Amino acid sequence: MPPELVELHAPLPNLTRALNAHEPIRIVALGSSSTWGTGATSPERTYPARLEQELNASWPKGDVRVINAGVRGQLAREMLARIDRDVAPFAPQLVLWQTGVNDAIRGVAIDSYRQQLTSGIERLRAVGADVVLIDQQFYPGFAKLKNGPLYMTTLREVAAQLGVPVMQRFAIMKHLISSAQFTTASLLSPDQFHLNDRSYDCLGRILAQSLRSAAASPAREQAADKDNARM
Repeated sequence: MPPELVELHAPLPNLTRALNAHEPIRIVALGSSSTWGTGATSPERTYPARLEQELNASWPKGDVRVINAGVRGQLAREMLARIDRDVAPFAPQLVLWQTGVNDAIRGVAIDSYRQQLTSGIERLRAVGADVVLIDQQFYPGFAKLKNGPLYMTTLREVAAQLGVPVMQRFAIMKHLISSAQFTTASLLSPDQFHLNDRSYDCLGRILAQSLRSAAASPAREQAADKDNARM
């Protein structure tokens, strides 16, 4: 995988601080069907479960728990409405927010989607969590989706404006296919839309790699210290 697709281009100060202090790590995976695990053969094969396994193997003293807060079919506004109930009680240092494809499919107004992303990030930060956005999955029907790329662009613009890193799921999946490492059929469920065990495993392992790198980078630690000094 090209490093530029794996690296998270913004600091994660709360996660880094908790790791340095050897505190228990709590991560909430907020999202829709590809967080909940549609297409996986069991809950243990979803990306949050695979991520938890990978991080506990890397951070044995961290006591890592990844809470799956995915609900199938939800829009960004519906996830935003669940933050106080399904995210805040866990006091996570990090929230992985997967969103965008359902809003594109249902034609949610771009301005509304932009505002919901902004409000959600602000609310998640208010509960003390870093945020990583996860963009859309790559699937054959995306090219036919009206304004599909515009929702991805909007997510990236909001992320850049607020200093939030993006897990480039769409580009990663596209690279895995275009580089002939996998085929579309081998990365997607029979519906050719949702992920399968193999792609959930890839997502969990790549995210673990990204988070390990972000938390271990001296530049990230220095940025985290500067952010803390401004608080």
